[in-house]
Amino acid sequence: MKPAVTSHAVFDLDGTLIDSVSLCADILNAMLADRGAAFRVSNDQTRPHVTAGGPAMVAALLGDHCGDPTLAIGEFRERYAATPTPAACLYPGVREGLAELRRQGVGLAIVSNKPQALCEKAMRELDLADLFDAIVGTAPDVPLKPDPTGLDLALARAGGTRRRCCFVGDSDGDHALARRADVPLVMVAYGYGEACRDWPGALIAEDFTAVPVLVTGLLARRAAA
Repeated sequence: MKPAVTSHAVFDLDGTLIDSVSLCADILNAMLADRGAAFRVSNDQTRPHVTAGGPAMVAALLGDHCGDPTLAIGEFRERYAATPTPAACLYPGVREGLAELRRQGVGLAIVSNKPQALCEKAMRELDLADLFDAIVGTAPDVPLKPDPTGLDLALARAGGTRRRCCFVGDSDGDHALARRADVPLVMVAYGYGEACRDWPGALIAEDFTAVPVLVTGLLARRAAA
């Protein structure tokens, strides 16, 4: 019998569970090639822009070849939707760590600034969707993090509450979300955030194998408070 779910861990997606930098760079380079651009972008050039969100990333990296930003981000997302998610995007230890949390009775959810359909696509193609009770990406009625609307929506769908949850992320936006929502935070040191050790109140996971222990400890203290 599975243990009853009484607490939840809510995860960021890109930079926490998956590394989409190479996928984004490949799509941007295909767009540059189709536009006749003489340059290409590297993974290192792409990485700093990923947390800024798709529109800002596409505009910055396509540069003068962007054209209409609305059309460019639409094209980027269409290409992203048509591109299979590489298995290598999954950070080491994520699959096993999420499964361990489920075995311990922790409910799982995702809150991401990636569009809803692309969040669901990535988790489905990586065969992780069934581990999550809720997956929430951006939509017309779901503003970007650090607004807590997405967190509250994910918890409502998963049957959880702020009082019995923690958040796991990698960026300034994730830290700001946790502070606004007053939920404990685990920051992964391998993600896109550049100064995670300087963020007050966060526990630091050097790799995902540390996440289950940190999460269950936080949730146990949360339940006892």
